[in-house]
Amino acid sequence: MPSRRFSSNIWARVRETTGLSFHTPPWHKLVMPWPSAQAPPSRTMWEAFRPLPLILLALVLLGPSVSFARRPALPTPGIPPGCGIPADLPQPDWPRTLGETSTVERLPPALGSITIALLPDTQYYSSCRYPHLKNQTDFLFHERGARNIQAAIALGDLTDHNLPAEWTFFKASLAPLGSGFPIFLTTGNHDLGPHGTANDRSSRFPQYFNQAWAKKTGELKEVLTPGAIDNAFYSVNTGHFKLGVLMLEWSPRQRTVDWANGVLAKYPDHRVMVATHAYLYNDGTRYDYATKSASQKWNPLEYNTAKGKLKADGNHDGELLWNALIRKHANVFLVVSGHVLANGTGFLESRGDAGNSVHQALANFQMLDEGGLGYLRLLEISPDGKTLHMKTYSPSLKLYSYANDQDFSFVVEPPLFQPASAASAPAAQPVTRVRPQTPVHTNLNHR
Repeated sequence: MPSRRFSSNIWARVRETTGLSFHTPPWHKLVMPWPSAQAPPSRTMWEAFRPLPLILLALVLLGPSVSFARRPALPTPGIPPGCGIPADLPQPDWPRTLGETSTVERLPPALGSITIALLPDTQYYSSCRYPHLKNQTDFLFHERGARNIQAAIALGDLTDHNLPAEWTFFKASLAPLGSGFPIFLTTGNHDLGPHGTANDRSSRFPQYFNQAWAKKTGELKEVLTPGAIDNAFYSVNTGHFKLGVLMLEWSPRQRTVDWANGVLAKYPDHRVMVATHAYLYNDGTRYDYATKSASQKWNPLEYNTAKGKLKADGNHDGELLWNALIRKHANVFLVVSGHVLANGTGFLESRGDAGNSVHQALANFQMLDEGGLGYLRLLEISPDGKTLHMKTYSPSLKLYSYANDQDFSFVVEPPLFQPASAASAPAAQPVTRVRPQTPVHTNLNHR
C-alpha cells in the first residue's frame, strides 16, 4: 500500500540520517491514511506528509520502547583491528611497567654536555596511530637548546607492517623536528617484506626517506646505495669532537659490512656510534646463532631474509658483526640496538683489537602499554669527554625511570675529547629527588 511504503521510507530516512536505532514493534502499520489498498488518483502536498504527525505521536507514546542510542562508532579507516602486540606474543607480565619512576630529573645535564636521543622500536606507535612518537619529537625540538641535543637515532622497526599508512604516519610524526634537526633512520625486520614479515628485503622505506631527504641538515656523508639511506654514515660536529654515526640495515649483508669497513677506515678522526636493529640480546651478550642458536629468540639469522637464496648475501647477527667490523676499528666506542623483547634492556662492554672500549646497549619499550608509552633514551656525554650517562624518559608521561637497567653511567676509553680545562666544565650537583609514595604509572588510551 502506498501509505505503508511511504511511511516506511520516511522512517528509514529518519533512521539513516540521524543514526538513531528504534527497537520497536512495526508501529508503521498503525499509519493507514487510506482505507483501501488502491492508491488515490492524486495526492496533495499535505496528503504526502500526513504520516509525519502520526510518527511523532508514536514516538511520544512508545517512548519507553524506543532506543535513542546512537550506532557504535565505526573503526577509524586505515587502522588495522588488533594493532599492537600480537595475541600469541605477550608474556604473563605484559604490558610491562618501568620501575622507580619520578617526575623529577635526578641529575640534569651538566653545562657543556652533549645529548644524543635514541628512539627504539616505534612500530606500534605507527600501526596504532598513538601520539607518543610525536610527543617524543615535540620534546626533542623544544629541549634541543637546553640539552644540547645534537641528533636523534631511530633504531629500526619504524613501522609494524610496512604499510603506506604506517609510513605516512611515522613521517608525519617527525614533523615537529622541522627540516633542521638531524634524525638518522634505518630499518628493522618489521620494515621489510609483505606486511612486515621480513620474508624478503622489499621495503617502502626508500619511498618515504631517501638521500635527498637525509641531506637537508648536512650530516650525511656516505651511503652504500645511491639514493638510499638504510646504510649510511653521518658526521656530527659536536663542538668538542667529530661524532660519526654509522647506520646499518637489518641483519647487515656482507656487501654492507665491506662498505662499512671502508667507511670507518676513511674517517679515523671521528669517534663512531654504530646503530643497527638487532645486535645485543637481553642477557647482555651479542646475538650469536653459531653457538647459542634458538636459546636467543628472534636472531636475525632465523628470519627468511637470511634463508634460501638470500642466505648467499652473508647476513650478520651481533657476534658476526662484532668480528667482521666493529672490533677492527679503534674509533668505534658504542653500538646501540633494539628489537629484543622480554625486559628490553641489555648492556655489554668489550675491548676492540686496539684496546678501545666498545660499549653495547639494548633498549626496547614495545612491551609496555601502547607500544612503549613514549619512553626514549637520552645519551648524555659529560663535559669531561669520557663519562656517558644513559637516561630513560617519557615525554608522554613526563616520567623518568631510575631502574638500574634504565639509568646508568659508563666510561669511554680513550676519552672522546679532552676538556679545555677542568674549570670550564664544573661537575653537576645532584638535585634533591622528589619520590612519590608509590611508583607513578600512567595508562594513556588513544586507541
